[in-house]
Amino acid sequence: MFYDYPVLERQSRTLMEETAEFREERGELEKAQKEETRRTAVRKLLSRLKEDPEAYGQFLDLPPRLREELLDFYTGQRGVKITYDPFFKFVFNPELHPERLERMLSEIMKEKVKIRQVLSPESIRFHEGMSLVVMDILVELASGALCDVEIQKAPYAFPGQRAACYSSELVVRQYSRARHKAAAQNLPFSYRQLSKVYTIVILEKSSGEFSRYSDHYVHRASQVFDTGLSLNLLQEYIFISLDIFHNIVHEIKEEMDAWLMFLSSDDPVDIARIITAFPEFSEYYRELAGFQEKPEELISMFSRVLAEMDRDEYFCMMEELKENVRSLSEQAQSLREQTRGLEDENRSLEDENRSLEDKNRSLEDKNRSLTGQISHLLKQRKRMAAWLYQKNGDEEEIAAVLGISKAELQEFFREENDEAADQMRTDQREEGRL
Repeated sequence: MFYDYPVLERQSRTLMEETAEFREERGELEKAQKEETRRTAVRKLLSRLKEDPEAYGQFLDLPPRLREELLDFYTGQRGVKITYDPFFKFVFNPELHPERLERMLSEIMKEKVKIRQVLSPESIRFHEGMSLVVMDILVELASGALCDVEIQKAPYAFPGQRAACYSSELVVRQYSRARHKAAAQNLPFSYRQLSKVYTIVILEKSSGEFSRYSDHYVHRASQVFDTGLSLNLLQEYIFISLDIFHNIVHEIKEEMDAWLMFLSSDDPVDIARIITAFPEFSEYYRELAGFQEKPEELISMFSRVLAEMDRDEYFCMMEELKENVRSLSEQAQSLREQTRGLEDENRSLEDENRSLEDKNRSLEDKNRSLTGQISHLLKQRKRMAAWLYQKNGDEEEIAAVLGISKAELQEFFREENDEAADQMRTDQREEGRL
């Protein structure tokens, strides 16, 4: 199995000495051997499981993806996901192996810690139907100070508001314990008895704000004042994005890298990197490999994983639904505001249009009035030209006085004569009818 250390033995022939054709043939042969080994192991497993109807039924109830993960682990093709709750608690059991959790927490918190007490979760959080808490422990820091540490594992979106609520409840629970302890010892209670609380959230998949910081996978927060005032406000937060870590860290340079790769990868190549850099991890992998000899227990572990996944999938779906509803509500509100804005603009344009129509009618009235005045003035000019011609008879002088050419003056006379002739004929027809 790949859990054995050293993981691989070097072949005497180096890659530089191999031809491309030889490497291809060797790769195909190794792949065929691996597949045949897997098939043989799977047949052996199924034959054994059929002797235990309960275990075999649990195996068949697993969805295809989990079933393949189980078989890959059982046949030694891959590791197992440590973030699965049953396996996480198996490796980091604080009662059996406190030193493991102490080492990991010391790296995460950047301070040596010692586990003093394992605190049992007292209630299901906020009527959510579940608790994301993996472990709740009391630890002693290198300074001698005691503090509560809560480890939470979130497979889906974990908003800051939820972290704040969980942290606040952790403070309240510590407060309640401290008051009961003081009362039991007949001692006065003091708020100074309360110690820091650390909320450590391990995110399997980053979303929302976390995905925007793709170059950072550990986020630490504490409450500070902008003036530099120093008060112990108790609450500290550490968010760890495992998927972002796995995307950007490929070499193990320090123990923190080893722990996060241990949590985030079941790839044999990564497992080899971890064991090469920190051989003590081989003990953890060998303990996990023990399940390969106890397939009934392994299937029971995966059945618990399935129950956890069903629960997580439900709450993930509910979180996504809430987020979609919130997003749609915001979009609807934005559309309503846009609609109101467009309606206001439309009313303003309609008012402007009515104003322009009024102005247009006014201009048309003025235009008709000016047209009538111009027509009247032209008629007066014609009559004046005729009158002056009768008095004077000098066409050039009359044209100069009226500011027109001689040809225009002659045209006036013709029009005047034509109008006079038309009027005469009209009068004669009227007299004839009489």
